[in-house]
Amino acid sequence: MFDDIHSEGLGEGRKRERAGIPERPLADREVPLGPPSTTIATAVHAWLDGDTPERDARRGDWSRDVDFWKRLDDDLAMRRRMRTPVHLTSQIMNAIPQHAPQIITPWWKREFVVTPSSAIVAVVALMAASVAATALFLRLPH
Repeated sequence: MFDDIHSEGLGEGRKRERAGIPERPLADREVPLGPPSTTIATAVHAWLDGDTPERDARRGDWSRDVDFWKRLDDDLAMRRRMRTPVHLTSQIMNAIPQHAPQIITPWWKREFVVTPSSAIVAVVALMAASVAATALFLRLPH
């Protein structure tokens, strides 16, 4: 780890080793996944997979997990039954144009828009070009 950013020599850092603890590569470091209470029991997994009945999954402290997954399944089943109203479908279909799209307008027929910043850039470029042309004209022998 580089340390001492306020050293006398600029751009020079010194390598500092921790006393007695060798530096391990980043890939070897362990990262905790969380407390064990956030994992789901194998019985709940088996119930979700359809391998065991619900009563086996409700044994122990996993009743809350079973309730959560049942509520989620009920909510998803209700959302699967939802249908778009007929009037909304007809509004969407009426908004679609009935003719083929036009070819994109060529660049010479498009509207020309000048923003203040582009106008300033154009004026500065024209002034620079005119100064350069004048300087070149004055240096030519007559």
